[in-house]
Amino acid sequence: MANSLFNDNRLKLGVFGLNVSHGCAATTAEGHLEPTWQNNVKIASMADRAGIEALVPVARWKGFGGKTNFNGECFESYTWAAGLAGATRQSSVFSTSHVPTMHPIVAAKQGTTIDHISNGRFVLNVVCGWYEPEFLMFGAPLMEHDTLYEYAAD
Repeated sequence: MANSLFNDNRLKLGVFGLNVSHGCAATTAEGHLEPTWQNNVKIASMADRAGIEALVPVARWKGFGGKTNFNGECFESYTWAAGLAGATRQSSVFSTSHVPTMHPIVAAKQGTTIDHISNGRFVLNVVCGWYEPEFLMFGAPLMEHDTLYEYAAD
């Protein structure tokens, strides 16, 4: 199976943030996204059947606290992608990875494994990060913006 990101559609569509509580909406409204595995598989399967090209997770290690603890519940993105690779057939499955929190050799091995599970549908979303409490969990200080992007370029 070819990666759906290389299809003929000029506009690619994706579902973003279904692996984290509240998705991408910091709200106290009823009915916000609950990141259960059952919900993730249901949404991903619907997106897959509808021809949505991408399933993209948020890489979150720590919630934001407060009344909602926005993104406080989440699935780790590599394991999440491996699981959804087995539950879908067409959509590309992404992992999102903060450069300072993941060793490149580990990321490469995990990504290769997911690519095999997904029959070539794996995509890595490399990000630099910005949320200092997460960096500190890994013993990595938050670098200055330009330094962080130079580090990512390496």
